[in-house]
Amino acid sequence: MDAGLSRYQWELALSQALLHKVRAGVYLAVLDADPRVRHCQMAAAAMKARSNYMACSGSALALLGLPNPYFRSWSQVPVSMAAPKSDLRANIRRSPGWAPIDTAWGPCTSGIDTAITIAAELPLPQALMVTDAIARLMAGVTPGQQITNAKRIEVASQACRTEIRRRLTKYSDLPALTLANPAAEAPSESFYRGHMILQGYEDPACGVPMRGASGNLYFLDLMLPGLAVEVDGRAKYLDLGVLTAEKRREDDLRTTGLDFLRSWVEDLYEDPVSQMAELTRKVRTYPQAYPHLRITTAV
Repeated sequence: MDAGLSRYQWELALSQALLHKVRAGVYLAVLDADPRVRHCQMAAAAMKARSNYMACSGSALALLGLPNPYFRSWSQVPVSMAAPKSDLRANIRRSPGWAPIDTAWGPCTSGIDTAITIAAELPLPQALMVTDAIARLMAGVTPGQQITNAKRIEVASQACRTEIRRRLTKYSDLPALTLANPAAEAPSESFYRGHMILQGYEDPACGVPMRGASGNLYFLDLMLPGLAVEVDGRAKYLDLGVLTAEKRREDDLRTTGLDFLRSWVEDLYEDPVSQMAELTRKVRTYPQAYPHLRITTAV
């Protein structure tokens, strides 16, 4: 309109998909192909001309670049807003004293407030995918950032984990907050760990530094007494160099007496129950190594 388009030209642009109507009075010149960005566009449109609105829940995850724990495309995740007053008809929830932070798309709940919301909404395995990622940000690790071994050791330390959990549980003691671990490097590891805990296992250590027989330092995804659990995607090992390096790493660690169990991400997300059954079978093969491990019989 500011460019001087007539009503006819405006309607023509809409009919030819040169403009996209999102809601009354809000249009997009480009509807992004990336589902996450498109969700952010929808969230920004919902906040347009509403100065007291903020993105929360799933929309906050999209705006903050956090993992998608819903196992469906961002385009299928409903836009979630919060405001001083709730309006269930419009999917607007009341914000209980939340202090919004600014993003490129508009205001949204802070990392801690988002963690509290997700921890209350989702089952533990999915909630940990988010709270672990937020804990990692709180520990000073940026997603995709290459970090030093010294930083990995710091993030995996009890002192770091305790401080992050103290900050997360200041206003709520939901399980996904009390169990948040900044050393979990991938959402798949968090998802696996959540199912382990529900199955009756004690909370396993994450990102554990350990030296092989050669003296080389390695970091293990999840650690139980005498057993390392690695959660990987099959695509990673299509590279022969990566496959060879992983084989040498595992052999080096096995020489110290450590046993391994590998869970494929694809299998884990498709059928976590069978992955827990496989873990239980592995653990029961070596009962002497797990004298204090609590395991439920139901899988």
